[in-house]
Amino acid sequence: MKEHEKIQEQDIAQARVTLKPVLGVPPRVYIPILYMLVILVILFFILINPGLRKPGAYLMFKGNPESAAVYLDGSYAGNTLDGFYMNPGTYGLEIRKRGFSSQMLNVEVPRRIFATLLFRPTRKIAYQLTPDSLDVILLPSFREFASWSFSGKPSAIYQLPMVLSKAAADAALTPLTDRAALTVPLLAAGMSVSENATSTRDLVYASATLAAPGGSPLGLIALTRSAVSLIGGSKNYAAAIMEIIPEKASDTTRNALAALKQETSAQTLPQPSSTGIKAVGAHLFIMFAGGTVKTVYSSPGGTPTSSTAEVPEFGLAATEVTQRQFALFLEENPEWKPTNRAALIEKGFADASYLADFDASKADDRSVTGVSWYAANAYCDWLSRQAPAGYEVALPSEAMWETAAANASQKVEALGVFNSRSDTGPLPVGSSGRDAYGFSDLFGNVWEWTSDGFRPYAWIEADSAAYDELINAIDSKTVKGGSWANSADQISIASRGPVPASHASEFLGFRPALIKK
Repeated sequence: MKEHEKIQEQDIAQARVTLKPVLGVPPRVYIPILYMLVILVILFFILINPGLRKPGAYLMFKGNPESAAVYLDGSYAGNTLDGFYMNPGTYGLEIRKRGFSSQMLNVEVPRRIFATLLFRPTRKIAYQLTPDSLDVILLPSFREFASWSFSGKPSAIYQLPMVLSKAAADAALTPLTDRAALTVPLLAAGMSVSENATSTRDLVYASATLAAPGGSPLGLIALTRSAVSLIGGSKNYAAAIMEIIPEKASDTTRNALAALKQETSAQTLPQPSSTGIKAVGAHLFIMFAGGTVKTVYSSPGGTPTSSTAEVPEFGLAATEVTQRQFALFLEENPEWKPTNRAALIEKGFADASYLADFDASKADDRSVTGVSWYAANAYCDWLSRQAPAGYEVALPSEAMWETAAANASQKVEALGVFNSRSDTGPLPVGSSGRDAYGFSDLFGNVWEWTSDGFRPYAWIEADSAAYDELINAIDSKTVKGGSWANSADQISIASRGPVPASHASEFLGFRPALIKK
C-alpha cells in the first residue's frame, strides 16, 4: 500500500456516518419509532402474550389434610399440595383423601391477561375434610408399611417411603381420645414388623405424631416408656436391636444376645395331650385344650426366640387338604375355579399361579397346591357349615400350628416329605407315616398357610383389639412347615416365612383348624 493511501488517525477522527432518509422520513424520526416498536414488542411478549396463551389461574389449596387428591368430573386433576393451572371458567372440584369424607367445591377461575408472567395469577381455595375413622386412615397405610419393611434394607439408590408418618399426620386430625387409644397398639404392631432402621424411624415419627401432637413433652415421655416396656419385657430384645440397629448396640446388648442364643439353642416345646378327635366332613381334627402355650420363632437374623400365646380349645386336621377334597369345594363354589382366575386376580384374591396345575378330573390324595390364602379361607368357611355347634373351621394361628407340631418336631426328617424323597412335587398325604398324635406331613410336603399376619418379631405385642386389627391388615401371612423342595436340615419348628396373601405356588398348601368359638 502506498504511503498516501494509508489511513491516518486524523482520518478516523474526521470520519462521519450519515443515515439516509427512508421513504422521505429522516433518521431523527424513524429511529425513535423503531426503538419504540421494539420496546412495544418486548412489552407485548412480557405483559400480554403469556396471558393470551394461559389466561386462567393457578389453583392454590390450603386446608386439612395437607395433601389430598383433586378430581374434575371424576378424573384426577392434581393434588392440594402442589396445586395446578386451570383455564378460565366455573368448575366443580372434588377433594378426596383415603380415610376422609370427600368435599365438593364450586370454583370460578377468573380470566386475567395482563402481566401474568411477572405476577402469577392465583386462586386460593380453602377446604376442610372430615376424618371418617382412625381405622380407615391407618389400616391401609400400616399394610403398606409392613410390605415395605419386608422388602429389604434401603440403600443410597433404594429408599423406603415414610407411609406411616404421613398417615399419622392425617390421623392426628381425629379426636384426641381416639388417637391416645391407638398409640401403643400401633407402636407394638409396628415394632413387631420393622426389619430395618428406616422403617423403625418411620414408626417412631408416626407414633410420636399420635401421642404428642405439636411435640408435647409429656406425650413423648409416655411414648418412650411404652417403647421400653414393649421391648424390655422380653429377653428377645437383644436380637431385635442387634439385627435392626447393630451400630447402636452396647456391650450389654451383645452379651444379652449371646446369652439368649445359648438359652434357646436347644429349646423344645412341651407336648400337650390330645383331648380326642372330631370329624367334620372328610376331615379328622385332633383336638387340644386351650390355654397358655409356648411358641418358638426364628428371627430374621436366625436367632431362636421364644414367647407365649393364648389359644382357645382347637383341633388341627390330621392331614393337609388334598386335591380330591378341594375339588369337592370347587364343585359347590365355582367362583373359586381356575377358570375364574382373572376375576379373582382383579379382586386381589389370587395371582397368575392360582391352581395353575390343578385338574379336577385327575384329583387325588396329594396335597392341593397353588391355593392362595383367600382361597384357603374360603374352603374353611365352606367346611364350617358342617362344623358342630359352638365351633368354626378356620386357618390355624401360628401358635396352634406349633402346639400341634410339638411331637413331630422331634422327628422332622423321619416324618417329613423333603427333597430326598420327592423332587417333582408333594406326595399323597400320609406317605411318611404319622406322629404320636396322628398327624402326617406337618413338616415337608407343602408349606402351610396360617391365619397370622407375618411379624418378624412376633413376641412384641399388645393386648388390644386395635393391635389385632393392625396385625390382621398385614398382607404377608405366615407359612410353616417346609415343603418337598426343602432339605430336612433346613426346617425346624421355628422355621417360618412371609407370603403375600394372594400368592399361590406349587410349594404351598394348607390344613384347616376346628376352633371353639
